[in-house]
Amino acid sequence: DGLKTELDASHAKSIDLESSLVAEREASAAKYSELETEKASVEAKLQDQTESHNAEVESMRENLTNIETKLADAESQSVALKAEMERHIDGLKTELDASHAKSIDLESSLVAEREASAAKYSELETEKASVEAKLQDQTESHNAEVESMRENLTNIETKLADAESQSVALKAEMERHIDGLKTEL
Repeated sequence: DGLKTELDASHAKSIDLESSLVAEREASAAKYSELETEKASVEAKLQDQTESHNAEVESMRENLTNIETKLADAESQSVALKAEMERHIDGLKTELDASHAKSIDLESSLVAEREASAAKYSELETEKASVEAKLQDQTESHNAEVESMRENLTNIETKLADAESQSVALKAEMERHIDGLKTEL
């Protein structure tokens, strides 16, 4: 009778342990499922953030490419304008021996304009290099660099507008000089 009692107690304990084990397994499975769901959610958010980041970086690169194109166009126009002005001045020098002093003043003015134009172009090149470096760094510190990049793009566009205005002003000044010399002729 004593052994039967112990056996019954042992059986009852085994059943309790099995029930506890089943309950713990079910709880663990539920927790694992919950963690898997959370992991999938985090991965989806990371994917969305990465795609958004890449799109914004690509947009910045396109803006930089557009500005570089405008800079190249402005440089080409400036070179063509300088070449045209030099041809006019050389022709007028040959005809205007009597106006030699005024021609010297015109050459000095042209040299000053060239130096100012070269300094402005050098400054724009430096600004462009700075923008390219900041664009590279933007992939590592996205939020701060995007704002900095926008400010730099605005500054370069302003400087481009200034350079174009100076180019127009230079052309007008040279035309006035040429018209004056032609009038004297």
